[in-house]
Amino acid sequence: MAATETPLIELVDVGRVYRRAGAGRRGVATRALSDVTLRIDPGEFVAVMGPSGSGKSTLMNILGCLDRPTQGVYRFQGRDVGQLSADERAALRRESFGFVFQSYNLLGSATARENVEMPAAYAHLGRALRAERAEGLLRAFALGNRLGHRPRALSGGEQQRVAIARALMNGGRVILADEPTGALDTKNGEDVLAVLADLSARGHTVIVITHDPEVAAWSERRIELLDGRVVADRRTEGVTRPARGDTVVGPNPSPRSEPSGRRTGIDFQRAAESLRGTLASLRANLLRGSRLRTALTVLSVTVGVWSVVAMLSVVQGGYRESVETVSRIGADRIFVRSGVAYGDRKSTPVRLTLADAEAIRREVDNVRAVLPHVSGQLTLRQGDRSVETTVQAAVPEMLVTDRLRLARGVFFSERDSADHEPVVVIGAGISDELFPVSAAVGRHVLVGGAPFVVKGVLARYRRSGSVVEDYRDKQVLVPLGTAQALLFGRESLDSITVSAEDPKRVGETARAVDNLLARRHGHRGFSLSSDIPSMIGFSTVERLMSALMGAVGAISLFVGGMGVTSVMLVSVAERTREIGIRMATGARRQDILRQFLLEAVAVTVAGGVLGTMLGFASRVVFDAFEVPAALSVWFVFAALACAVGTGLAAGIVPARRAAALDPVAALSR
Repeated sequence: MAATETPLIELVDVGRVYRRAGAGRRGVATRALSDVTLRIDPGEFVAVMGPSGSGKSTLMNILGCLDRPTQGVYRFQGRDVGQLSADERAALRRESFGFVFQSYNLLGSATARENVEMPAAYAHLGRALRAERAEGLLRAFALGNRLGHRPRALSGGEQQRVAIARALMNGGRVILADEPTGALDTKNGEDVLAVLADLSARGHTVIVITHDPEVAAWSERRIELLDGRVVADRRTEGVTRPARGDTVVGPNPSPRSEPSGRRTGIDFQRAAESLRGTLASLRANLLRGSRLRTALTVLSVTVGVWSVVAMLSVVQGGYRESVETVSRIGADRIFVRSGVAYGDRKSTPVRLTLADAEAIRREVDNVRAVLPHVSGQLTLRQGDRSVETTVQAAVPEMLVTDRLRLARGVFFSERDSADHEPVVVIGAGISDELFPVSAAVGRHVLVGGAPFVVKGVLARYRRSGSVVEDYRDKQVLVPLGTAQALLFGRESLDSITVSAEDPKRVGETARAVDNLLARRHGHRGFSLSSDIPSMIGFSTVERLMSALMGAVGAISLFVGGMGVTSVMLVSVAERTREIGIRMATGARRQDILRQFLLEAVAVTVAGGVLGTMLGFASRVVFDAFEVPAALSVWFVFAALACAVGTGLAAGIVPARRAAALDPVAALSR
């Protein structure tokens, strides 16, 4: 074939020296190639011959950009390969080279089609087009009925044809075949060589590494190596190849060229293709090949995330239970009363009004409810029965804030207060005294001489078996507006109770109420009181409990993360050859890094989902043992965030180790 001005491949004084640990600081040097100078033009069929140890494989690795010379210059289409970065060399392998190995180097966990698709996946070819091209190549090599078969279900000749199809997936401008017939019988070997010869006739440059003269007889040019040097380079014109049967070769697609110019923004299609490729790898390697180990890894993460969810729910439930307890004892409340501090002669008592209560509700932060209070001692009569008790004005909010439970009837409404309706809600003890044998709801009772209708009866508070009546069973409640207009004849309030939304901020809320009322009245003719010491103790216990539960969950996640790290490190060690194959087909270091990192994240996310579900299911157990627990929707996001964080932290070391592997060393495993 006539030489062109710019050769496809040009080596000038190329040498390769390997160093291994030994005596001296620089170790022991082994020279694999010395002063190799040659050029190869497009479309040539070249056989590189030599005995074992002559440097044939080293030369192939340098030509295929898997290795770099320690001296000399290697140019591909006039471009100095030695000046290219690792990613640029990977791109050159992906777009211009196809490898055919003696041991096939197919991924055992992938199908024939998936093996052929791999180079195009790293070239970011669309999924549909990738599958179409792979199927076309395999059908052209008479493997159309073997698309879904894995390598162990294929014969040696079929595996080698799959490897050739893979080499052609991105165009395969240069086919590098290392002892392609070494593991095949004579018939399959001749078929493979026939395919390579026909590819050369179609314009592919084919370089075969061999020590077998019968294989070299198929080539148009023979380069002989001995002790790392070229000792012969001769061309055979009009070569006559051994007779063979009909051979069908695959199509000769052009390599997919990347768009020119700098990419801007996020390529979502490329990201999606990358994610699909990672999921396929995860399914093939972790779900098909290492099911038990993967299951144990997922289980360790599941336990860790379940611990986090369970601890969070217990902390949340304990906090809510504590808040309810604090609310029941009134420690979350601020009591505002008219009056001045002892010894304060400058201030006069203010008249607290409903407007003050509304201002607190409207302007002060962290307020759950504002309850105005007006009360007085009055006599209730029904027929010839009477009882003297405290009658208290009430607002509808009291039903929730004071956790009032109705045994019968209904509670007041805002309308009842606004319309001054003469209705009353009485405690169970009052009902027993005034209506011992009949239902109280709907009956009339005189309150301070004025007729009122019983609208509801509160549930009994007295504990079962107790002879002591709870004071709450003696409650008599009337609407606030009714009490002011019909019973007490005044608009001023006895006191105002402010219930805090967050009990830990009672002190802050009390200061805000104090400042507001001082501004409204011009002086501090009122007093505030709250059980702040109880809240301080509550906050301390709550912080300690949160820290303890958080530590338990963190330790569980750490243990799960270590499990992921160990599994991924073992996976890297076991899949070293796979990594080398992926790099040979064009994977960049960041592709390998991303693949192993996403695999670790996928495993931990699976554990996170299962752990979250288990955590929510644990509510049944907590309820059975009366452990206060509360589950919130944000637990799901917290658990998944923990799982992803664990996967990233646990996968970074194995992923970096995988990405740092040398392609040649990885392929030799």
